[in-house]
Amino acid sequence: MRARLQRGIARQRRPDHPYHNHRRISGGDRARADRRWIRVSPLWPLRWFAVAYIEFFRGTSLLVQLYLWFFVLPIFGVALSACTVAIFGIGMNFSGYGAELVRAAIQAVDRSQYEASIALNFRRLTMMRRILLPQAIRAMLPPWGNLLIELLKATSLIFFITITEFTTASKLAADATGNYLLFFAVALLGYYVIARALITPSVRWLERRLSSGFVREALA
Repeated sequence: MRARLQRGIARQRRPDHPYHNHRRISGGDRARADRRWIRVSPLWPLRWFAVAYIEFFRGTSLLVQLYLWFFVLPIFGVALSACTVAIFGIGMNFSGYGAELVRAAIQAVDRSQYEASIALNFRRLTMMRRILLPQAIRAMLPPWGNLLIELLKATSLIFFITITEFTTASKLAADATGNYLLFFAVALLGYYVIARALITPSVRWLERRLSSGFVREALA
């Protein structure tokens, strides 16, 4: 058992191990992940805060949330620009879904990894950083890709807070010309191209990048 643990540590010291690849992830992605780890925090106040945050933003309508930030907050003296509401409103809504993806991926790591970390006397933060996260992040990426595509499509809702975006611009052009088939087909194709040519290849590249150093299990 001790020899297996030593071999595992030696693999983590390899420069191509996913732990080292993880350190190259952008600061913004790591900051978002930090916020979502509180869902599995041993401190119950943080867990309860995370549960309340997730359930509120995941369980209520994104459009109603945008209305709340844009039209209701000014009543209390807090006026935000439409762009600020769009960025933070959509971001907070989808972070609720993303938090559950992070939690599920971390809890899906094999229990033996926890036991090995305890046997090596790792602190919780070290265990998360060096053992659990490099394995969990590979499981997070495919559903995160789907979440990014859903986020892309949700941007059409910001029309209701006075922002002219892709779908709205297509509708205005269609109204002006009467050619609804052409402009809505362009909008439909535009969303597909962004998802297929930008989001999907980026997520798959990250999957390959972060999977280097892992031995893929053969399918039974």
